[in-house]
Amino acid sequence: MMDTMFLPERACLPSVFFTATPPFSDLPPGVLAQLADAARVDFCPVGTRLLSRGQRVEDLLLIQSGGACVSRPGTAAQPHVLDYLGPGQAVGAAELLRGEPASCDATALADTFFFRLEGGVLLQAAGEFPALSAYFCDRFPTPWLERALALLRRDRGGGGGAGFRPIFALTVGEVAHFPVVDISGGASIVAAAARMADFGVGSILLRDEDGRVAGIVTDRDFRYKVLARGGDMSRPVREIMSSPVCVVDHKEACFGALTVMMQRRVHHLAVERDGDVVGMVTSHDILALQGRSPFSLFADIEAARDASALSGLCERIPRTARALLEDGAGASHVGRMLSMVWDAVLERVLTLIQGELGPPPAPFCWLALGDAGRMEQVPGEAPDGVVVYQDPPHEDAVRCRDYFAGFARMALVHVRAVCRNVSPGGGFSGSRSLSFSEWEAFFSGHAADERPESAALAFALCEARPVFGFLDMGRRLCREFRDRAARDADFLARLSRTLFPEKLPLAVYAGQVVDASGTGASHFDVKAQALAPLAGFAALAGLVHALPGSHTLSRLAALRDSGHLEPEACGRIATAVDFLMHLRLAHRLGQARDGRHPGGMDDLVAASDLDPLAGRMLKDVFAVMAEAGGGHLAAMGQNREGP
Repeated sequence: MMDTMFLPERACLPSVFFTATPPFSDLPPGVLAQLADAARVDFCPVGTRLLSRGQRVEDLLLIQSGGACVSRPGTAAQPHVLDYLGPGQAVGAAELLRGEPASCDATALADTFFFRLEGGVLLQAAGEFPALSAYFCDRFPTPWLERALALLRRDRGGGGGAGFRPIFALTVGEVAHFPVVDISGGASIVAAAARMADFGVGSILLRDEDGRVAGIVTDRDFRYKVLARGGDMSRPVREIMSSPVCVVDHKEACFGALTVMMQRRVHHLAVERDGDVVGMVTSHDILALQGRSPFSLFADIEAARDASALSGLCERIPRTARALLEDGAGASHVGRMLSMVWDAVLERVLTLIQGELGPPPAPFCWLALGDAGRMEQVPGEAPDGVVVYQDPPHEDAVRCRDYFAGFARMALVHVRAVCRNVSPGGGFSGSRSLSFSEWEAFFSGHAADERPESAALAFALCEARPVFGFLDMGRRLCREFRDRAARDADFLARLSRTLFPEKLPLAVYAGQVVDASGTGASHFDVKAQALAPLAGFAALAGLVHALPGSHTLSRLAALRDSGHLEPEACGRIATAVDFLMHLRLAHRLGQARDGRHPGGMDDLVAASDLDPLAGRMLKDVFAVMAEAGGGHLAAMGQNREGP
């Protein structure tokens, strides 16, 4: 990894380098030129001490080629490595800008060219442009984080242009129909239809004798509940109403309203202000804002009649995700939307399977696991899950076991065929269908097992989410998993020791992601090496403190709001998770754009492909991972040391 060869031709003009290097590249041309003119080209051979702990920092050393190791004294004569700095990174910048002595040592890892910039010049520029100081001194500096996310959307997400963001920028109150069209529930069906026609709307709210909203009737109700059956139009309209009415606050973002519609399978929402229903918003209102929405894909999936039709529809998922990302959606929003799309696919698949196998012999529920359970899915990822069925009478035990075993196998085959992903999913391929009591025993056995892989299986069940079937039964089992886990201190302690790897990544250096020992890899697994540990931290903390939430970000917010995680720490971890979600999603969409088969997609980002801003943000991510894996786990009483 270390390059020790001295090549004079590597030196370049400061103006050329500063123009291409953040944060200087963002300065006005005149200011950038002044800094470049003040910089002197310098060189030091490998092993040179560039900065010593306690030393006054007088100059900024901006590395042009080569590199430096930043460390503090450690144990057994081995320094404690804090960072590796490569081209475009600076030695002593934070201390210089804060007016503090050096807090660590910096040593040249290779023959190194750098630009030496007198401290007063940098301080003057930083005083005029605070973003310059933020880049070097702050964790996840806001303007640079936003720039990094924008680059991910544009360069890897396949976007083009600035993006059109009405679904994410507008509230429901800005697009809803006012005032609300309503009628007494005792009025006739024909009177309600006439009132809808007079106002040109597709729904009408029904009120009871006290004037409260009692239900809703839509044009679909007229078609299927009256006209298709030759019904009596003089009957009271309340006989065909749907109740209760789905309500959304007028301040809710249109994206949130769309999410509610997809979850509830409705096309109309009542808009509420200060406790009163004041208007209506429809899926058409939101779809009219832009032509690229997951709602049409969602509807087509629900109408699909066979697996081949579903397979064709699933090819649209990457395009839908890309459109959402380009239009300003956060990666967590995209993950939730894709998970709802996959829930719809799964419902159609399981419904079709029941048509092939016949009615199930007992009530059952499909539990989504992993990213599907947290609603954080990405394109090319087959949703994983298991089946739980009600404990049958003894005489029906074999029949239920055989039916649901075949049911689960067919579901696995169909889902993978639909998403064209043949890779095995999760660790439950041999036990995907069990009765309620068998799942309880399965969890208890694996939670008590000392092997890390057993703890991981039990932990995965703690993140399960009921998706299809008898949802109340699924919720009861999920609560049982979480309650048992929360009461088992030994299990939680063993689990905490498996969340974070012993050697965390430290920095992006010389085209590799390196750890503190200097060991590097050319590729970085965004999910396995970073997202999974942080998501696991949030889930474990949620179990320890019995907090609600299924998404990683919502769990972190619950920890903050309950006082179990300081707001500043929560903000850092949430920002790290959000950045990693964007990086992973953009990487997957880039693979889809390049024609990668869904089954061949991965989360391995080449370190050499990371732009300087992404590398800068990853450094903060790695620092947050060390913080979460150390102090915060210890604060929860879940330290990394064995019993």
